[in-house]
Amino acid sequence: MILNRLHVLANPSGSPHDLHNTPGRAVALHPGTGQGGAAFFFRSPAVPGFDHRDTAQHKRLLTDAFAGGSWRIPELLDQVRQADDLFFDSVSRVRLDSWSAGRIALLGDAASCVSLFGEGSTLAIAGAATLADALAVHRDDHAAAFRAYEARHRLLTNPKQRFVSPASRLLIPATRYGIAARNAGARLLSAVSGARAA
Repeated sequence: MILNRLHVLANPSGSPHDLHNTPGRAVALHPGTGQGGAAFFFRSPAVPGFDHRDTAQHKRLLTDAFAGGSWRIPELLDQVRQADDLFFDSVSRVRLDSWSAGRIALLGDAASCVSLFGEGSTLAIAGAATLADALAVHRDDHAAAFRAYEARHRLLTNPKQRFVSPASRLLIPATRYGIAARNAGARLLSAVSGARAA
């Protein structure tokens, strides 16, 4: 869930960005432009009866997931309860055996959704260009064009889809050990990058 127009963004750490992570849950604060924002991430099984348009349900799911949290969680949850500008979504991955049937081909998220880290638009544009190229080459055979598009575009989407599960485990580790290991890896990567730049 993303909460816009955050009213309590003064970060005690002095950092313009803060991330608070406990097993299975994370909250990120960002100053934004003018008004700050918060993003809440949590692990959850599929929710029976989930309604993408039911903001009250989204608020309940979020407050239940973060109940009893420390740090700035209570004050942020108070803002969630009062907010009218929430965005709630799940990290998803679409996997289909085929992206076409008859004269219909799927593009973008309909074919190969990777909602983590905002790759959807890039993949959709690349897929559209790949499909256009394939249709230009196979002008009189849409089935061949669809097969060529899918074979070529899967080379781009498959590695990104394989990265979703490991990336979600890094973003929201399920255990304290996982959080410590992720943080140690990030510090090591930063040190190595810094040494290479010097």
